[in-house]
Amino acid sequence: MTSKILLLDGYSTRTLACVRSFGRRGLPFAVGGHSRWDFALHSRFACETFVYKSPFVDLEGFITDVNAAVDRFAATEILPTSEAAIMVCSEHGSDLRVQFRGPTPEQIALLFDKERTLELASRLGIRVPRTIAVTEATAVADILAVMDLPLILKASSSESLGKQRIRRGGNTIYVFSRDALSLALERKLKSAPTVLAQQFIVGHGVGISGVFAAGKPIALFGHRRLHESTPTGGPSAVAVSIAVEGELREHAIRLMGATDYTGPAMVEFKVNDKTGEVFLMEVNARLWGSILLPLAAGLDIPYILWKVWHNEPVNEAELSYRVGLVGRYLFGDTKHLLFSLRGRPRGWPVAFPGRRRALCDYISMFFRRDVRPLLLDMEDPVPFFARFLQELMG
Repeated sequence: MTSKILLLDGYSTRTLACVRSFGRRGLPFAVGGHSRWDFALHSRFACETFVYKSPFVDLEGFITDVNAAVDRFAATEILPTSEAAIMVCSEHGSDLRVQFRGPTPEQIALLFDKERTLELASRLGIRVPRTIAVTEATAVADILAVMDLPLILKASSSESLGKQRIRRGGNTIYVFSRDALSLALERKLKSAPTVLAQQFIVGHGVGISGVFAAGKPIALFGHRRLHESTPTGGPSAVAVSIAVEGELREHAIRLMGATDYTGPAMVEFKVNDKTGEVFLMEVNARLWGSILLPLAAGLDIPYILWKVWHNEPVNEAELSYRVGLVGRYLFGDTKHLLFSLRGRPRGWPVAFPGRRRALCDYISMFFRRDVRPLLLDMEDPVPFFARFLQELMG
């Protein structure tokens, strides 16, 4: 008898990828979200749906609602795709009436904490940006004694587990002056107990992602970011599939091999455009935001993940994919265009998309044969329009 999966985080493309993959494969599942508007719930493949309390609002309510869904749909395993839901399910696994598929608390402590991940990578001989941990006791002068401006401030953990709810770490902040650093640090420490001050790396983003079993790669996929939703840095809006090879491949395999992790993950790098030096930025020990790109390129990551979890063999033919396919999230690329049209932010130290070039790129992508819209699927169009309504409602 095939097990039934309870999918969470219906607001994300990560979950939509699973819905489309499992639905086309005939695997039984039910999918839930924080609200009825969550777009994965509107997929043609989402036959059984539910709404649960967000862990950002009420942890106890989240667990209660998930257990109710387990009973309602006779689910045998649960697959959260967000860091928040993964942390809760891992920490409170004994309170759930279902098998949790995900990292252990020890792996979460390592891979969800950017400081610890970078320390591990450094010990393994992988180049990382110069980074120092900052707390309320750290003086601005102490930071500038070892770090040059501009620099980046980010929470050591994107989310943290509180007693009653998950707390968000807040957005990454780019700092160009001493005064701005003091103000940004004060603001950042209100949302995150530990903040990382990090060297600004000039270059493009590359992700080496896939499915791992006890730290060993089962399937690997590579992509290079072409546009980010915010030109100064943000989620991928347009990316191209690339071959997994060379230093990037070696670093990703070495790092994940030291974790004994089983599941999906993306190892994120920044490649210096001038020197070609590769820097590890972070690891996402979960399905990643651009997961619809490997599906479009022919690599069904969610199905391979299901096979690994159920000890099913993965055939060599299932591991290949099309290199050079450009995947586009229209909403993210539209944001990229709007930010580009505003012009270069004051103090931004490197190249910034020109208005005319950004507009031409945006329009031309509607006509290029190598570009595939990722959210809009002609076989499953409703999630795109549900996402559009979400944007309109803010």
